[in-house]
Amino acid sequence: MSADIFVIEPRWTVQAPHLRCTLKRGLALQATQNVWSDTEHINNAVAMAYANELPDSGRWLLTRSQLRTLKIAIEWRRGTRAANDRHTAPDILEHWTEIEDQVIEAYRAASHAEGLYWI
Repeated sequence: MSADIFVIEPRWTVQAPHLRCTLKRGLALQATQNVWSDTEHINNAVAMAYANELPDSGRWLLTRSQLRTLKIAIEWRRGTRAANDRHTAPDILEHWTEIEDQVIEAYRAASHAEGLYWI
């Protein structure tokens, strides 16, 4: 695994709390829904959810492993969001989707740089 650091720059104050909440929900449901299949990702999720690794303002400096942990959590959260079909204000959903897409794109770029391609 690469030790490279990847920069994510949230633009809205709702984005960091959203991802921390996503990680906390994933951790709370890990036993029943197996959100992550690797201890490394669970440890990453704990650190990002409860430490200051995803601050409300400023840049996030994340490893490829942390990006993958977030990507897995985001995909899980999107699946549960679609299944529950709850109404979320469009402007908030837009900000959530923006940071989710930014994380997924950063992970995709990191994977491609290592010669790993996925659809």
